[in-house]
Amino acid sequence: MLAVLLQGALFLLAMAASARALIMGKTSSFWAGYCDQLRKRPILTKAATGVVGSLIGDGVAQYSTSRSVSRGTNGPVFSYDAARASRLCAYSALIGSPVGHYWFQFLDKFIFPNAMGSPMTAVIKTLLDQAFMAPAGVGLFFCAMSLMEGNSMQEAWASTKAKFKPTMMANYMLWPVANLVNFAFVPPAQRILYCNVVYIFWASYLSAMASNKGGDEDDLQRLDPALAHKEL
Repeated sequence: MLAVLLQGALFLLAMAASARALIMGKTSSFWAGYCDQLRKRPILTKAATGVVGSLIGDGVAQYSTSRSVSRGTNGPVFSYDAARASRLCAYSALIGSPVGHYWFQFLDKFIFPNAMGSPMTAVIKTLLDQAFMAPAGVGLFFCAMSLMEGNSMQEAWASTKAKFKPTMMANYMLWPVANLVNFAFVPPAQRILYCNVVYIFWASYLSAMASNKGGDEDDLQRLDPALAHKEL
């Protein structure tokens, strides 16, 4: 445990040094520092970028939700839910980013490893990702988030079933194209970073959907019309 804490402290110091370099205008030094941490501590670094993406995406979702609910009322325009953001960040750091790391490693190792940049390889990896990882990831996300809210396994399962179909429909509007670009053009070491940038938009949707207790069309439209897809 002490070794893990020490590693975490060293990682934070290294990231702080990189951030300081960026603020001073040394963008190339920041990028070099990030890549160095990515080589030394890949999962920890990817988890950190996942947390940043989660915070931004959830902040957008909370603000949009607050604006939608408070429109036409005299109540406060925005009230930040730190517990909700913490749950999303915990999932991203402990589950989402590590699972993504090993999933991409698996695809790169076993799916045409000598032709990573070819269009056919990108198409096959995308199909595999959408056929297996996408539904598994969506189900795991809603189940984990519900359990972290203090619900029972039965309640978590019911919530996951209610939200699974509309979320998968939204997933297919974004991730197939995003992953085609990822597998065709992004270097393997940077793929989680790329996904985390796209995830800022996806986290907005997931956060809004996860906080939606009903999970049906009307509730989602009421919760956040800007994020709800017309087919949901």
